[in-house]
Amino acid sequence: MTNRKLYNTAIVNKLVELVSKYPDLRFGQILVNADIIEVVPDYNNSAMVALDPFNEEPEVMWERMKNNKFVFKELFN
Repeated sequence: MTNRKLYNTAIVNKLVELVSKYPDLRFGQILVNADIIEVVPDYNNSAMVALDPFNEEPEVMWERMKNNKFVFKELFN
């Protein structure tokens, strides 16, 4: 299994877990809360914009998720 496939699989499996754990959240909320989609202020700080992760390697995304309390709450207690 390639690293890319390994990280993609880990991300998808964690998303399935989060969808089950937080059934009242919209999918976009889960993606943002899990740091899969990053939201930052726009150029003049008047609104928030989502960064497109199209070219991001899943390993980078997984590293962000690993350090996220929403994703791994049990590690932060």
